[in-house]
Amino acid sequence: LGGAGKTQISLKFIQESSQFSGIFMVDASTTDTLDAGLKNIAVTKNAGNSPQDALRWLDNQHDEWLIFFDNANNPKINLNSYFPQCSHGNIPIRSRNPGLCIHAGSHSLVSDMEETDSIELLLASAAQETTLRNMETAAKIVKALWYLPLAIVQAGAFIAKSGSLNSYLALYKQNRAQLLSEKPVQSHDDYEWTVYTTLQISFDQLSLPAAILLRLCSFLHHERIAEDIF
Repeated sequence: LGGAGKTQISLKFIQESSQFSGIFMVDASTTDTLDAGLKNIAVTKNAGNSPQDALRWLDNQHDEWLIFFDNANNPKINLNSYFPQCSHGNIPIRSRNPGLCIHAGSHSLVSDMEETDSIELLLASAAQETTLRNMETAAKIVKALWYLPLAIVQAGAFIAKSGSLNSYLALYKQNRAQLLSEKPVQSHDDYEWTVYTTLQISFDQLSLPAAILLRLCSFLHHERIAEDIF
């Protein structure tokens, strides 16, 4: 499930873990990013300059290292070929592809939030007081957002600027109806439409120069966008 908080949970686990001798992050969204991530490990550790060099280096480190494969959603990528072939080390994988469970000693399913936690997150993100009226309105909003953390935080950021919980629900329903009327044959599920709707609401509030810049950035990889290209 996209936007459920898998990355944040993974990063929190890594942040609070002290038993690993080395922690490495690899973007697993494409074969190019996988190769680049492994190559970076090899270069950083003076072990060479190729993905194979990195895998050999990890094979020879007989301690508890951790390599985190993030965004491994593409079922066409054989992720097993990017794993060190040894019996030590730790390899957490963040993915929306349930088929990757075949590689796992254990797995955890991250789904939507509980209603109480969702309301608390929305009010905190929106900088709103925890009054009975606000909680009742927030309950309606998080239900419309399918208790999805990413959508809730996006909605909260918008409300924090507008200052109104009441107007957001009507605005959300209006934008969602418009998006659904334009949806293609290859439809998304309700969770994805929820995220798209909250993004559209925030996008519509941008100035024209900011909107143009964001559209330009959408063609680039989300990491390490160099300022000097602008």
